[in-house]
Amino acid sequence: MAIITISRGSYYRGREVAEKLAAKLGYDCISREILLAASKEFNIPEIKLVRAIEDAPKILERFTSDKKKYVAYIRAALLKHVQKDNVVYHGLFGNLFLQGIPHVLKVRIVGDLEARVADEVEREGIAADKAREILVRDDEERRKWALSLYGADTWDATFYDMVIHLKSISVDDAVSLIMHTLQFPGFQTTPESQQAIDNLVEATRLELAQVWWEGSPQRK
Repeated sequence: MAIITISRGSYYRGREVAEKLAAKLGYDCISREILLAASKEFNIPEIKLVRAIEDAPKILERFTSDKKKYVAYIRAALLKHVQKDNVVYHGLFGNLFLQGIPHVLKVRIVGDLEARVADEVEREGIAADKAREILVRDDEERRKWALSLYGADTWDATFYDMVIHLKSISVDDAVSLIMHTLQFPGFQTTPESQQAIDNLVEATRLELAQVWWEGSPQRK
C-alpha cells in the first residue's frame, strides 16, 4: 500500500499516467476533487480556490491571510483523502504538501516543450505560438506559486523520488516503472509511516483552528 503523487508541467500527460497507474493498482485517482472537497467542507467558493492558484503569486502576495487560509484548506482536503492510503494524486503540489511521509512516492513527469506545444495545438485548435505562450506562462505561474508559498522550486529534481522524461519512455512504460518502484520496501506503508501522516493531519487541523481564530470576529 502506498500514496503516489504525480507532478508535471502544464498539459503533459501527467493525468494519463496517473489514471492508468491507479487503474492497474486499484487505487483511487484524485485531482480537482481536492478543490471541490475543500470548497464544500470549508464553505469557500471553488472559484476562489482556483484563482488563489491560477493568479499566484500576484494575488497571494497581496493577501497574505488568504494565502495561508486557502493553502491550509487545500492541504487539509488532500490529507483527508490520502490518510486512508492507496491513492494516486495528480493535482498541484502534492509532493510539497506530503514532504516527510515515507510511503509517498513522488514522481515528476517532464516532456519536451515542442511536443507539448504540438499536443496543445491539436487539443485546442490554436496556433503553435499561442500554445507555446500559454504553456510557458502556466509553467512559470506554478513555479512562482511554489516559490512564494514554500520557497521550493517545482523544477528541482531533489523534491522527487523519480523524474520521468516522456520522450523515449511511453506513458505505459512510465506506469510500469512506477509500479516496479512501488515494490521497494521504502514505499510500503508501515505503522511508523502511517503515524507520520496521522501527525500531519493533526498538525493541519490545529493550523486550521488557528487560521479560523485569526479571522474570527473576536480578533477584529
